Amino acid sequence: MLQKNMDIHQTGDVFQPNTVPNHTYIDRTIDEYGDTYTEQLQKALMTPGTLIAITGASKSGKTVLCHKSITNKIIDLSGSQLQSKEDFWQQIGEQLEIPEEVQIKTSHTENAIEKTGIAGELKIPFAKFNISTGNDSSNAEGNEISQKVLRSQDSMIKHIIAHDMVLVIDDFHYAPEETQLYIARTIKTYLISGLKVIILSLPHRADDAIRLNPDLIGRTSFIEITSWSIDELKEIGHKGFPLLGIDVTDDILTRIATESICSPQLMQDICFNLAYRMQKTNCTTVTDEDVNIALKQTVAKHKQVYSHVLKASLEGPAQGKNKRTHYLLKDGSLMDIYMLLLVSISTNPPELSLPVQEIQERFTDLLADDNPKKPRPIDISNTVKNIKNIMKERAKNLDTIDWKAKTLYILDSFLLFYLRCSDDWKK
Repeated sequence: MLQKNMDIHQTGDVFQPNTVPNHTYIDRTIDEYGDTYTEQLQKALMTPGTLIAITGASKSGKTVLCHKSITNKIIDLSGSQLQSKEDFWQQIGEQLEIPEEVQIKTSHTENAIEKTGIAGELKIPFAKFNISTGNDSSNAEGNEISQKVLRSQDSMIKHIIAHDMVLVIDDFHYAPEETQLYIARTIKTYLISGLKVIILSLPHRADDAIRLNPDLIGRTSFIEITSWSIDELKEIGHKGFPLLGIDVTDDILTRIATESICSPQLMQDICFNLAYRMQKTNCTTVTDEDVNIALKQTVAKHKQVYSHVLKASLEGPAQGKNKRTHYLLKDGSLMDIYMLLLVSISTNPPELSLPVQEIQERFTDLLADDNPKKPRPIDISNTVKNIKNIMKERAKNLDTIDWKAKTLYILDSFLLFYLRCSDDWKK
């Protein structure tokens, strides 16, 4: 029987899906030389004048990697909030906790000058500006002069460089192309002065502003976060459960890792719910039924996010709904192509990208042999595009699916997890 580590009392101390894990962080090996992702990122940061571009699937650990690897202060920006170049500077100013302007009042009298407003030395984001308060005043009446000092973009960046901070732009692909190009030009200007910048994006999104920018070729270090393997995800459980005195077999960890869809965050989430249940029931040996309950509890957390999106997707566009073909399945049931597509996505093995040929193969596994006709590639393409548009309309800020080069990309591992482990959306 495993003994619980007495220094750790709570499940949340071990499994942390929404923060940087302390006890269950896995620093994966990236190449045959034994370097890890952390070491590669730290190495890139040691090279002055280098832009670092990190790509990886949604919830694959890009943000956690940055926060685990970087000891400097991070200036976090979100591409979804960078709709203009003004937003870019506004976010930086907010991260540095700098007001857009400071008003300085100076009173002039016949015999003295009394300065009021701000004491001290203003270094950022204004040009260096020495001001002090004083009480040198006479009874004579004087005139008060008010002066505004605006924060300077150049001074903000120079402050970031001087204090060895790292600018991290997450979800860069969400920013409009014009804004991406502006940010790329700005970054290029300051790289030579030592600015440290990391850009995070999805692998299949074309960040041409970075990748195809001639001024950044040779200045950019690309780090690709590969899909997590089953064994790598299992390491999270191997590290965490013994700390809580919980015995989990390798087969059960394989099952949990499989349902985690290449996502360490989802693995942490499922493990948290499983460990919480074990502590609640005061049991130390995990059964398959315990895993079933943990999966259902994890699914329930995300029902409000995905349930209405999937139901709207199953409805499809109103136009032509009554004329849709229904296909006969091997179990005797009938489905239109919208339900058929989502069901096929949810079948084994779980995949985040499916070429149209593989979707057709999954259809064949589901459909009865005596169907008069089967969905064509053009039918699949149109259905995916319709579902994509519906999901985008219902969940504007949520990465869901994409269709490129006759391949379906599932951008959100939690969406695929919900499709596989919940039956609510099928009702």
